[in-house]
Amino acid sequence: MKRIWLVLLLFTAHGPLNPPLYAQSDQQASRRIVKLSPQVRIIERPATIPTIKMEIIQQFLNRPKLITEEEIENAGYILDNAEQSIFSTKGNKIYVGGLYEGQVGNQYIVVHVGQTFYSPLEDEEDEVLAYEAIFLAEAILTIPGEPATLEITKAVREIKKGDRLLPMGKHGVIEDFYPHSPTSLEDAYIIAVDGGSFFIGQYQIVVINKGLIDGIERGHLLAVNKGTRPIFDTISEEEMTLPKRRAGILLVFRVFDSVSYALVMSSSLPINLLDEVTIP
Repeated sequence: MKRIWLVLLLFTAHGPLNPPLYAQSDQQASRRIVKLSPQVRIIERPATIPTIKMEIIQQFLNRPKLITEEEIENAGYILDNAEQSIFSTKGNKIYVGGLYEGQVGNQYIVVHVGQTFYSPLEDEEDEVLAYEAIFLAEAILTIPGEPATLEITKAVREIKKGDRLLPMGKHGVIEDFYPHSPTSLEDAYIIAVDGGSFFIGQYQIVVINKGLIDGIERGHLLAVNKGTRPIFDTISEEEMTLPKRRAGILLVFRVFDSVSYALVMSSSLPINLLDEVTIP
């Protein structure tokens, strides 16, 4: 004997009033019914900053603008040039001392040691953190020895005796930054700005007085705070101190032992030298 099942559907102007109810066979009824509910799943993905302008920082990756005292002591130095002129330019041959392990084809950058950067802290005011390395030229080693002979392949400034040679950077292009905050940061300040501007804004490069030995890493996000300043309350006739204000966000992209390069990602207030740098 065949069974006939009746299915009743109720409709409103907005669609079905209730979902259809279908009769189950004895075999289907005996199966266990598992009710599924919507759930929220959290999928971790690395945070990146896609808007970073790589052309701004690339020159800082391949041409260091800071040099340590140890690097100066170990760097080659220009003795003279083959033309016996005061300055050397592109195409000139130069004689260099101190390249004891140099090999034919090795490439170098020529820098002039400029400004000295000291610690901004009162109890470390005589401590040298780094020296400014002013890019002058690029050169290739043609005859190793002491002195070694190199040919200048590119020059943007005049080269003098005593200028230093550093191995050509091989840092390459960094496509992504993975921002994260340091676990601790104390007594950090902006000590220099590329170009020597008094006011610092978005996409400018700054130097902070913290580096590898302080736990700073590439990708660290840091906050810049404007310092407190005293004012006089004319009502209470008392002096008070205004609170610190957030001025901007920095992204560290290259780290040295005692200092680091950082890019100003955003700024809501003018940023100045010696502004405090903290954890966001």
